[in-house]
Amino acid sequence: MNHNYIIIEDQKGALENLKIALEPYANLLFKGTAENIKEGLSLCLKQKPNLIFLDVELGQEIGFDLITELRLFYNTLPFIIMTTAHDHYAKQAVNNDVLYFLSKPIDNDELQKALTKFEKAQAEHRNHLVIKDKNGHTLMQYEDIIYIEAQSNYCDIHLKFGKKNTVSKTLKEIENLLPNTFLRTHKSYLVNTIFIEKVNTTQKQITLNTKTGIIEVSIDAHTKIEEQLKLKATETIIPIGESYIELVKNVLFIYKTV
Repeated sequence: MNHNYIIIEDQKGALENLKIALEPYANLLFKGTAENIKEGLSLCLKQKPNLIFLDVELGQEIGFDLITELRLFYNTLPFIIMTTAHDHYAKQAVNNDVLYFLSKPIDNDELQKALTKFEKAQAEHRNHLVIKDKNGHTLMQYEDIIYIEAQSNYCDIHLKFGKKNTVSKTLKEIENLLPNTFLRTHKSYLVNTIFIEKVNTTQKQITLNTKTGIIEVSIDAHTKIEEQLKLKATETIIPIGESYIELVKNVLFIYKTV
């Protein structure tokens, strides 16, 4: 999914370095720059970006003041990644609901972490997953996805009612697009926690309670055909990888193995 972003930065060198670092991310669409709070506010209101890269120090101004201004116009702020060479602003960034605090000079690994967090945060605000491939866009509601299984360089997305979509994405790529209700339990499995019924960390497995649809056809006395969808409960066993046991325990608040 594409996201619009802007950069508010008064140092040309830092601006160019950040733009170059962002070039590999094809889903991020650059929508302009600003050098101060007044220009930044105007650019935000005009472009309505999903993501703002905001320098903390803009000449004599402080980037946090722009956040204060934006709150007057937004019920929900765009996601903000702050950039600075001064780490002492980190606490203030957290207190202002900044998504990520990115130190200068920009480290590519840290930038990737920041953008992964952004994708996760975006996913929390949606109710569906969109996968783009050569055939177009496939849209799947989160509540319909039971689990995802990696198969080499593609994945099978298992849905309710026995449906399955196969997509040419890695499990890691899909994981980054999903909200925190989805849990990685194994190098090859990602599960929707709302379907978890049992967890057995001794046997290293999770039981998912799923339902499959059955169409029942009946003919009444007047030869009228009626169809009814009946749901049949089924269980699916998903393995827990050795290196994922502690994560599963922590996320699901399991303090004692069963």
